[in-house]
Amino acid sequence: MKLGLREFVFIAAMLGILSASYFVGFNRQNLKRQAKVEQRDAKLRGLSELDQTSLAGHDMDKKVGELQKAITYFESRLPQAKEMDKVLKEIWQLAEQNGLRTQTIKTPKSQRMNGYSEQTVELNLSGEFKPGFYEFMLKLEQLPRLTRVTKMNLTKIQEKDGEMQASLTMSIFFEPDTEGPVASSH
Repeated sequence: MKLGLREFVFIAAMLGILSASYFVGFNRQNLKRQAKVEQRDAKLRGLSELDQTSLAGHDMDKKVGELQKAITYFESRLPQAKEMDKVLKEIWQLAEQNGLRTQTIKTPKSQRMNGYSEQTVELNLSGEFKPGFYEFMLKLEQLPRLTRVTKMNLTKIQEKDGEMQASLTMSIFFEPDTEGPVASSH
């Protein structure tokens, strides 16, 4: 078989059609396929972010539940406003049980905040530092109330060994009465 001009033209035309079909058909299909793959990947990333967001939302619900429990716990430790005299009597008796002499107890006007009130108590005690005052402070810390010592001044009594005088300022937190205006503290 001899190849002539006609056969070469035919083979060239066939190769031309093949290469044209590649550029027109296959290449265009590859570009469409690549665009669809990128679209799919973007949607998968979006789903992944949605899963993470929903997990974070679930974690947020869990955190809110934990905070609700903490609020309930602290509210259970707040005495009612009408029980404040009992709390003061309890502190006074605690001082006596530890061999301390209560010289003065002052209770300035309480401050009402949003959801709780704070009663400042100024307390002057005298007696032995150890075990008296030390044990008093330990037991004060263990009371089932929210109490904070904001100021403390200890003075050693020179005439007696181990004797001291203490001036304490403490805050006792309690549930406010439902009537009356809410004061803001600054």
